[in-house]
Amino acid sequence: MSNFLTARPPHYRHFVLLVWEERGADGRDSVWRFSLQDSQKEERIGFKDLNELTAFLEKWMKDSSEDDANNFYQRRKNDQ
Repeated sequence: MSNFLTARPPHYRHFVLLVWEERGADGRDSVWRFSLQDSQKEERIGFKDLNELTAFLEKWMKDSSEDDANNFYQRRKNDQ
């Protein structure tokens, strides 16, 4: 069996990224905020800074890849 036939299909997920600046009362201090909206589940998750957003995406990609691989190979095993 060739590797082409056992390769997993690409995994896509669409997020809408919202970015906004919040300014302090003095108008000088500012903080950037972020949120992601999952277009499939219509859930929105807020992040206080870029580090939180990045950590979330890294964990999501790792978990999603592992889950997708396990599900894919389990389906292939069941089909045989």
